Formats: sequence, structure tokens, C-alpha cells
Amino acid sequence: MELKMNEYQLPQNISFNFEELKAELTEKVRLYETIAYTDDQIQEAKKDRANLNKLKKVLNDERIRREKEYMAPFNTFKAQINEIIGVIDKPVAVIDKQVKAYEDQKKQEKKEKIKELWDSLDAPDGLTFDDVFQEKFLNASCSMKNISQYFEDDIKRFTRDLETLAALPEFGYEAKMVYLSTHDINKALAEGQRMAQVQKQKAEYEATQARKREEEAARKAAEEARKQQAEQVTAAAGETAFNNAPDVSTQVPAEPVKQWVSFQALLSTEDALALKAFFDERNIEFKPV
Repeated sequence: MELKMNEYQLPQNISFNFEELKAELTEKVRLYETIAYTDDQIQEAKKDRANLNKLKKVLNDERIRREKEYMAPFNTFKAQINEIIGVIDKPVAVIDKQVKAYEDQKKQEKKEKIKELWDSLDAPDGLTFDDVFQEKFLNASCSMKNISQYFEDDIKRFTRDLETLAALPEFGYEAKMVYLSTHDINKALAEGQRMAQVQKQKAEYEATQARKREEEAARKAAEEARKQQAEQVTAAAGETAFNNAPDVSTQVPAEPVKQWVSFQALLSTEDALALKAFFDERNIEFKPV
């Protein structure tokens, strides 16, 4: 089964008065490259533009016509070839489906063998089959020997990294947790360093706060001591003043100074009697004005 093509002649070129037409147009359009239309010549400019566009359309229409003529047999040929290819694609799709199913089955069988190989190894806790498995292992070019070597190398690397993290002076556990989730020793070490820095900053902060509390307590204690001392001094001074004060209980009260005061009041009889009774009670002398 083969494709047999009938002999046919392709045109070597499509001839027309190219040089003549190009030279004539080049000479003609040179005028328009330097022309400057005045406001009164705008209508003439529009005519010139229309004539040039008309000539361009004539040339382009001819190109399109010729292109269709030459492309018509090719487009027919192309459609026929695509139709035949469509006939071929149908059985190819059926075969491809069966081949893919076979290859998928073989890959699954190989993956099960790879899993058995992994289970036979003494892998450390934290390193699982899903962690080490790669899809490229299922390729026919990847041998079980190479896969076994890869597993052994990965187990050694994993064990070595855990030992490195266990030797950290602090925050080894936190670094290990990062490593188990990322399998990246650099990220794990960076986490340990970060937490160590945080702890250092925390200790410095707590020391600063403790110092401030001690200073505040000392200030309050000093203030309280000064207050108590002032109170003691005040109490002592008061006691001295009390002891030195004269005994008022033995002193004879001085005779109060009295003087006459003149005033007028508008009183009722009852008010006048009450006022007189007050004066009598207080031994106040009074006389009419």
C-alpha cells in the first residue's frame, strides 16, 4: 500500500511586467513624497489618495485571483489526504488503547515489585515508600538494580541527616520535624538556627524585663522608706511641740473686750421679747437709743 502521485508541472514563475510597472510607479509616487498640499488643495489631495488606493486594489485583486487558481488543486489534494489519514486514525486509536492498557498493566506489576523491594529493606522510621518512589522507575529503561541502589543511597542519606540533626546542641527535635516533612536538611538546620535565635532574643527580653521590675521595686522601696522617714520626723516634731506647749488648763482666761454697738431693728412684740431674753441670757447690757 503506497501513495502514487501523477506527474504534474509546477509553474516556475508567474510572469508580468514587473520591472516596467515598478519603474513607472516609483517615478510617479516620488512626487507625492515631497508634495505639500495647501488648504485649498485638500480636495485634490483626496483625489490623489483615491487614485493610488484604486491602483493598489487592482494589483491586490489580481494577486488574490491568481492565488486561488494555484491553490485550488492543492486544497483539493490536501482535503483528500486528510480524508485518508482519518481512515487510518480509527484503527490506530483502537490499537493505541490496547497498547496503553498493556503498558499500564506492566507498570503496575513493576510498581508492585518495586514496593516489595522497598519493604525488604531496613528503612528508618519517617522514610516511606511514597517518599522515595518516582514515576521514572516505571520506565522500561530503569532497571530494578538501579532502583535498589537508589533506595540504599536514599536510606543512607536519610539516616545521616537524622544523625546530624540529633547532634544539634538545641532544638534538634524541632529541626527533625521540619526534616520529616520536607526531607531537606538545609531547611531543617535553618529552622534549628531560627529557633535558637528566637530563644536568645526571648532570654534577652526577659532579662531586660526582670531588670526593669527590679529597678521599679527598688524605686518603690526607696520611696516608701523616704515616706516612712518623713512620717517619723513629722511625728517626732509633733511630739516635741506637744511636750513644750504651755498647760492651758492652768491659765486664767482673759476678760473679753466689750463695746457698745448701736443698731435699729424692725421687730414685732414677740421678736422684741425674744431678743430681750437672748440679751439677758448672754448678760448683754442694752439701752434704748
